[in-house]
Amino acid sequence: MAKRPPSMLDVAKASGVSHQTVSRVLNDHKSVSDKTRAKVLAAMDKLGYRPNLAARALVTGKSSTIGVLSYDTTLFGPASMLHAVQSSAREVGYAVSVVSLKAIDREAVENGIRELADAGVDGIVIIAPHYVGDKPLGDIPGGIPAVIVEGENKSKIPSVNVDQELGAKLAVGHLIKLGHKRIAHISGPENWFETQKRLDGWKSELEKAKLSTKSLVAGDWSARSGYVAAKEILKDPKVTAIFAANDSMALGALKALSEAKIAVPAKMSLIGFDDVPESAFLVPELTTVVQDFEEVGKRCLDLLVQLIKGEKVATKRLDITPTLAVRASTAKAPR
Repeated sequence: MAKRPPSMLDVAKASGVSHQTVSRVLNDHKSVSDKTRAKVLAAMDKLGYRPNLAARALVTGKSSTIGVLSYDTTLFGPASMLHAVQSSAREVGYAVSVVSLKAIDREAVENGIRELADAGVDGIVIIAPHYVGDKPLGDIPGGIPAVIVEGENKSKIPSVNVDQELGAKLAVGHLIKLGHKRIAHISGPENWFETQKRLDGWKSELEKAKLSTKSLVAGDWSARSGYVAAKEILKDPKVTAIFAANDSMALGALKALSEAKIAVPAKMSLIGFDDVPESAFLVPELTTVVQDFEEVGKRCLDLLVQLIKGEKVATKRLDITPTLAVRASTAKAPR
């Protein structure tokens, strides 16, 4: 006979409080002291208690569900962002309903938002790495709280982003300090926020150092496009370093350099963006910009929960600072 799952009464008994107090903790009632709340949450964790969300919704009028609107892709950045948001939502007691879009355009985004609103979610996270038109997104149906992740929006909807431009500046600044004078860039597709921000960072840092910004080739995030772009870049013999806008394109560039018998980093330094798990296992290990997706997910959910509770938020745009992982693919410029 299967063992029954722990109930609210079991939690009450284990924590030495009434089942009404357990209910108040589940519903985030302000009358519960921090000490009691901690004791009840510890008992829930020990027993493996999972609240009945349907029953809770009847009592509170809330679904305890967050909707996530995401771009349907296997690309590391958007996929990691989705995973981080889902994990953070579960940690704060929310179920997650995901609507995946084949493309991010205004009509698709607005339809996806309506679909989530119709499902009765308490709040919506919009992961929109593409530009969705010149006009800002309008109000969310029913006044449902929303947060935009990794997308720029001029409306009143708050946003949480990794500072992409700063990440590019860290990469290019590192190469400049190593003495490189001609630094090429393999950019992503033009309709992505990350593409433009990383391009802006690359250009800004070079202009500050009074270096050329002519070595620019566009890719599409794939390793193949990085391979093709690197072949084009190698037509300029002055280039001694390549900054690829993601690690997949850096991987393609690494193959092109190997075929051309150009040693990395002795003859050409190479740097990526994202810090995919495989980047530390390439030969040579790839220097890359690290995005803290876990922190983005946590800050996003903190912000959304504040909005769901009707609290005022301190900022409309929150930037997460990236870091640079310096590995073996970058070195001093060859003489």
